[in-house]
Amino acid sequence: MKRPIRISLSLLVGFLMVLGLFAQTNAQSSPYMSAEESDPKRLGWMTGFPPSPGKLIMQPESDFFSFPKLRWTVCHIRELMPTKQVNRGIGPTVPLDYAIDDSIDAVTFTPAGAGKSMTWKESLSANYTDGILILHKGRVVYEKYFGCLDEMAKHAAMSMTKSITGLLAEVLVVEGRLDDKVKVSSILPDLRDSAFGSATVRQIMDRRSTRLLLRCAP
Repeated sequence: MKRPIRISLSLLVGFLMVLGLFAQTNAQSSPYMSAEESDPKRLGWMTGFPPSPGKLIMQPESDFFSFPKLRWTVCHIRELMPTKQVNRGIGPTVPLDYAIDDSIDAVTFTPAGAGKSMTWKESLSANYTDGILILHKGRVVYEKYFGCLDEMAKHAAMSMTKSITGLLAEVLVVEGRLDDKVKVSSILPDLRDSAFGSATVRQIMDRRSTRLLLRCAP
């Protein structure tokens, strides 16, 4: 049975404001190429056989995370370094229902601390968005891909992993299926002797464990 994913309006508005603030700052001060100018397809990274020397992105060079090469790298990370396949489980996949709302592109908002408004569509370009999917009440209402990404491609998650994990954990807390006051080690005993051992679930979710920060600091 499908369980609709509930996304609070305040969370979405807050995300829009932060997203727009970064976009405004980036647009005003960044010397970099725009999203359109730095599109990997437009720049021709790793195209042709063999690719011309000026279009190569490879090891042992360590500049594949530099801009604008980064925009190609995030969709080809497994071609450059070891990765781990995470098992999704043995349960059947659940197809998503679609109710695309093209009017979202025209949503206008003013970023926090900015004096000029912008549209949702403009913010995606200003933030070099490769792909975005919005779920509302269990249905996909918005789905766009840019740069190196398409419906079938894989994209490096990086720090988005923390956001996704935190959001799912918060849903479990609200549903009463996860107690955020217990220690992480009571759920994952293997972490008892690690920097996570004495931290609560809430401290980890909020990244407020001093001991964790001290133990993990370089």
